[in-house]
Amino acid sequence: MAELDKTKLTTDLMAELNLDNAEQITVAHLVDSSVELVQRSVGNLNLEDPIAIQAIKTMATQLYYDRSLSQGLSKGLVMMLVHLQTSESTGDTDDHTV
Repeated sequence: MAELDKTKLTTDLMAELNLDNAEQITVAHLVDSSVELVQRSVGNLNLEDPIAIQAIKTMATQLYYDRSLSQGLSKGLVMMLVHLQTSESTGDTDDHTV
């Protein structure tokens, strides 16, 4: 299993959200928190799974715009977490990308 490059993930997310460098430290901390949250939600997280990466980015984005998650988790993020939990519990590690 490959090691997650949090610096690249932070840089990619900042570009996707069109944020300037002044937000880099904040986004990096949110990425760290998001990795932990997703990992603890799923268990044994495959960091090479594109859905895992997207779940981390989605969690960090939600935390960036709503630090208290006052509206809860988005349905899309919940769907990704359920998929990752199911894949982990059934041992489904196949890459289903097209």
